[in-house]
Amino acid sequence: MQTRKPYLSQELRLDDIAELLNISRHHASQVINENYGLNFFDYVNAYRVEEAKRLLEGNQENDVQSISEVAYQSGFNNRVSFYNAFKKVTNTTPTEYLQAKIPSINPIFTAKKT
Repeated sequence: MQTRKPYLSQELRLDDIAELLNISRHHASQVINENYGLNFFDYVNAYRVEEAKRLLEGNQENDVQSISEVAYQSGFNNRVSFYNAFKKVTNTTPTEYLQAKIPSINPIFTAKKT
């Protein structure tokens, strides 16, 4: 997951992970459940959220991206899924996370729509 970053694909399925690992779909699911205590979607979304956090923290004032852009670049296929997963993983919204990490962030950044 960390090397190939398949989670960046919005089309990623459990079958794709199983194929990468050369194991059955059932075995891939079992490995994720037993080793991480997560279902496939939560497992993938955790990686996506970490990528989103990296992108959010890496924003410079002259290189502003909307939160929607960050969501899509992180592998999410819509803003609602991104917000729900982000809140589930971090217990905060992307906007709140950004404001806590970068207190001087311009609030316009968080409101920009794509």
